[in-house]
Amino acid sequence: MATIFQAKDLRSGHTFLYKGNIYQVIENSFNKTAMREGIVKCKVKNLRTGSITTEVLTGEKLEQAPIETIRMVFSYDDGTNFVFMNNETFEQIELPKTKLEWEKNFITEGTEVSIMRYGDELLGVSLPDQVAIEIKEAEEAVQGNTVQNITKKAWLVTGWEILVPQFIKSGETVLIRTSDGQYVGRAK
Repeated sequence: MATIFQAKDLRSGHTFLYKGNIYQVIENSFNKTAMREGIVKCKVKNLRTGSITTEVLTGEKLEQAPIETIRMVFSYDDGTNFVFMNNETFEQIELPKTKLEWEKNFITEGTEVSIMRYGDELLGVSLPDQVAIEIKEAEEAVQGNTVQNITKKAWLVTGWEILVPQFIKSGETVLIRTSDGQYVGRAK
């Protein structure tokens, strides 16, 4: 039986069905005024299309979307799809690259992800908060610059461009925050 709840009860990470789509809450706000019902605004991600929008859900009754997550490891890119494998059952799942426009920048061989599934429908992947990725190429460091926190451009093996500190060199492995693609530090 479906779980129904009020929009004012939404929290970050919750999934729900709304207007024929499956949404996941990224951020939410509830503004209660004295004279009227509280206003519920949520920044949500459409798990089918990947688009992020802001929805005003004041007074709505919503149905929870039971999303199943399966831990899998990225195996290879076949040109059109990313292939993931379950290390326990050896089951393989293919996801079209078009469903992973952001995520593909941070997935390398052996990256562990959570595949999100709603019934039989594969929705996409959920990345860890940080991933360790090798620097393919880094610009030369600027000599003689004594300014603190000076950065330079570098490119990951996935092609993603980031800013890194001057001391990072090509071939090093760094930690990248998957929510915004920013450099965090050197991988240990």
